[in-house]
Amino acid sequence: MVVASAFDFSDHKAAAYAPQMTLDMYLAFPEDASKLIEVVDGWIVRCESAEPSHQAIQLNLLIAIREAAGLRDRTKQSCHRVLGDMDVLIADSPKLHFRRPDVVVYRCIDDDRGRWGRKPIAADCLIAVEIVSADSVTTDIRDKRAEYAAADIPHYWIVRMTDNDGPAISVERLLLTSDGEYTREGLAIRGRDFHAIDTISPFPLKLTWEALDEGL
Repeated sequence: MVVASAFDFSDHKAAAYAPQMTLDMYLAFPEDASKLIEVVDGWIVRCESAEPSHQAIQLNLLIAIREAAGLRDRTKQSCHRVLGDMDVLIADSPKLHFRRPDVVVYRCIDDDRGRWGRKPIAADCLIAVEIVSADSVTTDIRDKRAEYAAADIPHYWIVRMTDNDGPAISVERLLLTSDGEYTREGLAIRGRDFHAIDTISPFPLKLTWEALDEGL
């Protein structure tokens, strides 16, 4: 396990403007700074703080998926974790590349695995979920779709909000095919479909639009 040394603002500032972010640099970041970025091919990508509508939908999804995954785990004697805003390592060399899905389902990790500790790598992940905000439309719909497919994450779910600010208006579920591309497994649209999510893959889950929007 890597323990970061005492934080020096001048070092942090220099790292933030460095041409490439390395894993060592990222691990030395304090938690409040590391939560504000993703790293794509070594480049820092600043993450905006989510709006309340985004956070409400994220929490409702996390709870619903966690309950469904837990039921399947008890039946199948498997083990998965369901968390929000968790770093998922896509590559640490030759350039650092990680994303932080709004919700991620990944197999349980019991032991530290090098410098990434017990955080998941892409190969651990079963589902990545992104809730599209006004500043993340292209990233979530195009960029992350390509990245998660290339990283072999089996399921990618994309939630769209009305005017990108809530309430939820659609949920697209994508499934990775044998040729390494995502194909649409399901698309729920508010006003047409009673459930926002109604699936048995990768485990049974039904969630109404009202439940998805609770707390907005």
